[in-house]
Amino acid sequence: MASTREKRELYEAKQRAVKYYNENGVPKKIEEIMNSMFYDNPADVYVQVFETLAKPPTVSKITARQAYDSKGQPTVQTEVHGTVKNEDKLLYTHVSSTTNSSLLDNVRVEEREVDDQQRQENISAAINILNSDINNRIHATDPTQQDEVDRVIMKLYEELKVIEDERLAKEAEEMIKDDGESSHREDDKASVASGKKGKNSAKKGKSQAAVYVPDEPKEKLLCGSNAFTAISQATCCAAAQVKHVDIYEHVACLRHGEIPEKFSVSLPMVTIIQSGRAAPGKLNCVKEFMVIPKHDMPLKKSMTYIQQIYNYVAKQFFAKGGTATKLVNDIGAMCPTFDKAEQGLDLLQEAITNCGLTAGEDFFIGLNCAGPEMFDYDPVPMAGKSDKVANFPGQDMHKEKGKYEVMVGIAKVADDLVEFWSDLLTRYPSIIAIIDPMRKQEEEHWMRLCDRISDRCLVVGSQAYHRPGLLKDEQLTENFKSSGIAFKLEQLNTVSDILTCVKKMEEDDNQIIISSCQGETTDTFLADFAVGVNARFIKVGAPVRGERTVQINRLLQIEEQLETKDKLKLLEPNAFPHIAPPPLPEPEEGEGEAQTEEEAKKDGKKK
Repeated sequence: MASTREKRELYEAKQRAVKYYNENGVPKKIEEIMNSMFYDNPADVYVQVFETLAKPPTVSKITARQAYDSKGQPTVQTEVHGTVKNEDKLLYTHVSSTTNSSLLDNVRVEEREVDDQQRQENISAAINILNSDINNRIHATDPTQQDEVDRVIMKLYEELKVIEDERLAKEAEEMIKDDGESSHREDDKASVASGKKGKNSAKKGKSQAAVYVPDEPKEKLLCGSNAFTAISQATCCAAAQVKHVDIYEHVACLRHGEIPEKFSVSLPMVTIIQSGRAAPGKLNCVKEFMVIPKHDMPLKKSMTYIQQIYNYVAKQFFAKGGTATKLVNDIGAMCPTFDKAEQGLDLLQEAITNCGLTAGEDFFIGLNCAGPEMFDYDPVPMAGKSDKVANFPGQDMHKEKGKYEVMVGIAKVADDLVEFWSDLLTRYPSIIAIIDPMRKQEEEHWMRLCDRISDRCLVVGSQAYHRPGLLKDEQLTENFKSSGIAFKLEQLNTVSDILTCVKKMEEDDNQIIISSCQGETTDTFLADFAVGVNARFIKVGAPVRGERTVQINRLLQIEEQLETKDKLKLLEPNAFPHIAPPPLPEPEEGEGEAQTEEEAKKDGKKK
């Protein structure tokens, strides 16, 4: 009796198993795998075949803590943990670069202290957001689904921003309510005082400043906003680990939908000399003097020449000014005392020639002008002395508002700046890239400059464009165009937003530059990302300092891997599409005739 019952139960169990496996298509899958396995002949059947049927890894935990960048400033270290084959593992640890400060290096100590305090508050808030809200939102998500991860975290940002704006608005209303009466009394006193001074102040003449378009109001970001680019990058790196591919391959797959057969290594834009407003000397109009190798020169060979160029320049400074002139700044660049741009350009061309190369053929020069930084908005008042101007190094006491101070004591309006850059590039044809030659508010003059130089030099916008999260939804117009754009992995710049903008700007004939930040770390995501998005250039800073050379070393490693696999593709020659200003609007019907009659009347009166 017992034996019969056991046989019946076993038979019923087998029937249930058959039904279960058939419903899930197991026999068919096994048959397909076995057939393909026979022809593929994999070295390890279980790892290379059956592992693909396992449940995809998911994010199990996000852990963030404070770390430090190359300047000793606080930054965020992000760990992504995942569940892989029912085991919790650390997938990737990412250390974020820090956002460039809007302050120049020669600002007052009080301003620097305020900036440092705000930076610390931002980092602390970012760590809190990562360990709480972001950790909860992306728990159990697939790290390989980058678009979904970025969509979730940016939705969280919008929710947190609304809450913060409501809190600030409520606090402002309470302050206005409490201080209403006292503010009215102060306003009355101020109006009486200004009335008494009206005649005297009217008699005092003031020099007329140039008329200029003011900058757009700076976007107010949520405190801790750098948490969102940190988790976006960390998740992207974790996904590459899960897929057992290099990060640049995963990034390329995100962009193209599959891993391309060939890759190109981005050309390094390497800074040799730094000048500009915060540096010693009178030169303000060039912040960075950079060298760029020829498009078909292997990175291994070009880096040898770049080091020779850097060392030659260092020796020239040492011979003239001693050891102090060889000291470098935060990005590894030398900061000599220059009074005009020609000094730096002549020295770089001399260094290129010393290597047995030809400037403009084998190696080229790029300039980061940082146009907004040399623009004079207002004299800077000294603390407690509104009638005086702070005399910082490299700053003139008698500046004209609304002009570009290309050199100390020499200010130019936008019209003159167009002629200045056109003349400089005519005399130095080895310059093939110029970044932010002026503010984006100078649309007409920017386009006029493009018309003059774009057929031989890339006009690159960095500060001229909004961040990718906004740029992706903006419509590009004929009133403002460029031939290149620089992207940075900072603040709210998620991987998905940059990929979207890369495609958008390439369709508008822009070359892509992936740029490092001022406070870099030894994380090599930047190099992988540049190769993955097929960026034309990567701006790394100087060829010294560990956080800079680590990016170059990673590029060298990628180049060697691609050569070994026969997947390396050389870049195409530099292309310079001509950018013409938009056509003038046609006059309305009858307007031209009326204008002609008016001009005729004027001519008659003159006669």
